[in-house]
Amino acid sequence: MKLGSLKVRMIVGTVVSIAFALVLAGIALGYMFVESVERGARSDLSATMARLVALVDLDVTGTMPRLSGRLPDPRYDTPQSGLYWQVRDLDSQRTLRSRSLWDRLLDTDPRLEGQRFSTMTGPAGQSLIALSSNANFKTNQQVKHYQIIVAQDRSILDDSITDFAWSMVTALLILGGALVIIAVLQVHFGLLPFKRLRRDVESIRKGAASSVESSYPAEVVPLVVEVNELLALQQNSIEFARSRAADLAHGLKTPLSVIGTVAHELERRGNHHHATVISDLVNEMHQRIDYQLRLSRLRHRARLHMLRAPLNPIVARAMLVLKKTKKGEGLAWLADMKDELEVDIDANDLIELVGVVLENAVKWAKSTVSVQVRKDRDWAELGIGDDGPGIDRSNLNLVGVRGQRFDERAPGSGLGLAIAREIIALNNGAMSFQNPSGRGTLVILRLPLALAQNGADGEGSNQVNDQHRDTSQPMAPTPFGHLHESQGRRWVGPIVALASCRWARRPLDVILSSLSLRPVDKS
Repeated sequence: MKLGSLKVRMIVGTVVSIAFALVLAGIALGYMFVESVERGARSDLSATMARLVALVDLDVTGTMPRLSGRLPDPRYDTPQSGLYWQVRDLDSQRTLRSRSLWDRLLDTDPRLEGQRFSTMTGPAGQSLIALSSNANFKTNQQVKHYQIIVAQDRSILDDSITDFAWSMVTALLILGGALVIIAVLQVHFGLLPFKRLRRDVESIRKGAASSVESSYPAEVVPLVVEVNELLALQQNSIEFARSRAADLAHGLKTPLSVIGTVAHELERRGNHHHATVISDLVNEMHQRIDYQLRLSRLRHRARLHMLRAPLNPIVARAMLVLKKTKKGEGLAWLADMKDELEVDIDANDLIELVGVVLENAVKWAKSTVSVQVRKDRDWAELGIGDDGPGIDRSNLNLVGVRGQRFDERAPGSGLGLAIAREIIALNNGAMSFQNPSGRGTLVILRLPLALAQNGADGEGSNQVNDQHRDTSQPMAPTPFGHLHESQGRRWVGPIVALASCRWARRPLDVILSSLSLRPVDKS
């Protein structure tokens, strides 16, 4: 657990509070127990003192004090037992003592009046808690002045206090552990709504939900409402921006079509120079509008926003469409798509990306277009190659940079690959260009696998196969015709799904241009 988490803070705060409270409780209980034990000891000594005073024999004729009976506690008759008494005649200084004192005497100040508790040294050098009293006893002949002392070994009290302290510490530790466990459980169950909220937000991030729908406690409901409103506002803002961009583009395309018609009319009347200038400007404006429209349709995403799109079906659809074009019909199509992969990208963005790169390969290919799909650890790698004139190795890093073109004789503006780079950048992928055999160009697209294929499930055998593949070797594809006969039935969906891509609208552009509604977009 992270130290900055709310759960850790609450648990640590609770543990510190419990520990502080238990320490205070232990100190208070210890103090009260010590006071109780000492009060009990003083009470016992006072009772023993009263009993001892009552046993003093007043009929004694000599100077030696004498008792008329024995104290009931046998420890007073056991040497070094810890319980002692002593009676001293202050006039003759003769002393009567308990057998437990053996041959030792208890010393105290004889000038003290009344009863007094004090601490003194015992016969073995130990500390004693003592009650001493000076008493006068009147007899028929005279008044006797006695000092009576009752004492108890302090270690007896200390042992009781120590035993209680250990028992109390054990009990407090057990109580503290139980309270900490209860506190942890309370924090855990108290924060469960936030854990559920995290799962709901993760579902939104993965595209499985569009808002937080679960019911939550009243304290969490305001946060859920704010999150849903923020998501709705973000989606509305995106849709509004896309709609305004589309409206602007379509609003500009109508006047451009009229201008194109005017250019066609100028061409027909023999004004070739002005017609060419106008046509070129119209074409360039069409390209810019299409480029911005396509960028506005890209799905901008957060770094942790998980998406899912099937790679093989989309590649197969794009190949089927381009194979039916005039240029595609004369090309040999080779494909190696044995690995069924799903990538972490929006499906529409993937359609646009594959279409742009495949169209570029068809544009430059002389006789062959090759496609390979494979898995490389946590990545899906799509290689699209052609046998065209290729690109100089010094310019490979500049391919796809907006505004860069390496063959001004060919139609187009170079914006298609720039869009491909935009899509790759938005989806945490990579795009590179190679000249595998000195002729032609190989475009390698690397995209992260979707969450299910990026984990441990199903990774064992594929990873083993990947380790034996030599990524430096050129692709060995199979003819596309053999592939789509067996797999095309489940891949070929409605071609309408590709209508959002500019390269899929080219036949429509040709038809409209032939009717002089607007010129052909040659980019």
